[in-house]
Amino acid sequence: MRKMLLRGVWVLMALLMAAGQASAAAGSGWPARPIRIVVPYPPGTGPDVMARLVAEGVSKELGTSVIVENKPGANAVIGTGEVVKAPADGYTFLLVDRLTLAVNPLLYPLPFDPARDLVSVGNVADVALYLVVARDVPANDFRSFIAYAKAHPGQVTFGTGGVGSVMHLNMELLQAGTGVQFLHVPYKALAEVLPAMLGGQVQATSGGVEAMLPHVQKGSLKLLAVGAPARLPVTPSVPTIAEAGGSADMLMSTSYTFHARAGTPPEVLERMNAALTKVLLQPALQAWTAARGLQARPSTAADVDARIQDDKVRIGRLVRERGIKAQ
Repeated sequence: MRKMLLRGVWVLMALLMAAGQASAAAGSGWPARPIRIVVPYPPGTGPDVMARLVAEGVSKELGTSVIVENKPGANAVIGTGEVVKAPADGYTFLLVDRLTLAVNPLLYPLPFDPARDLVSVGNVADVALYLVVARDVPANDFRSFIAYAKAHPGQVTFGTGGVGSVMHLNMELLQAGTGVQFLHVPYKALAEVLPAMLGGQVQATSGGVEAMLPHVQKGSLKLLAVGAPARLPVTPSVPTIAEAGGSADMLMSTSYTFHARAGTPPEVLERMNAALTKVLLQPALQAWTAARGLQARPSTAADVDARIQDDKVRIGRLVRERGIKAQ
């Protein structure tokens, strides 16, 4: 017992010393070396693109190199775990789809607890998601698509990025809200769903508009509705889900958010939030993101925390009511 107590004391002392050293380092010239942003998704995805824009701007603001590292896999668990294992010294950050931080603990046995092991820094960009169908689907609006799906129960294929992905959640919301029954076809990411839709293997999905716009302009895909409170400038002819005939909560949208390892010195988090805010409010970046269906929007850490808490309540209810389970 005495040995266990002494061991506990030594562990506590080591943790306190490490925290003190990190805080001292932050107060005496942070950042003193390159910073890395871990993106738990493949290169070329929306979060990756935003991370690289942020990295360039923050690098100039803080006067140090900022490196983006892609660590995809397991619905963002691998990359998030990379940040959780990193020292809490202000040199490793996470840019992630906010919803995964609420969804993953509900569906998977994680080796970490996002609420305990991560701390929010701020919002990066709000992402509105669309209901999209392939060219050969005999429907050009939301009502006719739902009517077609009801006439073919279990036959209309809906591609998603896997169980628990925001695309899957939207499929479940549409089924619950309209009474239709889709055939779920899970993939690893939207990057795999799009080729399947274009090749005729999948008929519908939901996702951000940037990757889809070229195919929409060619007539290969059709946008039926957007999960947003108002139409977006990039697609002014596409109605909101409420305008299209559904309810406002039938399409879930998300945001990209910025986080660090819990225990990162508060002064580091404050400086990073200030740099992030300045970068995201630049007119050129605002215009660039708006043209791609995103809204660059900085926020406080408390705002991110509140939105994640709301996600947990809403998604937790959906998981229970629909019996969603990891496969």
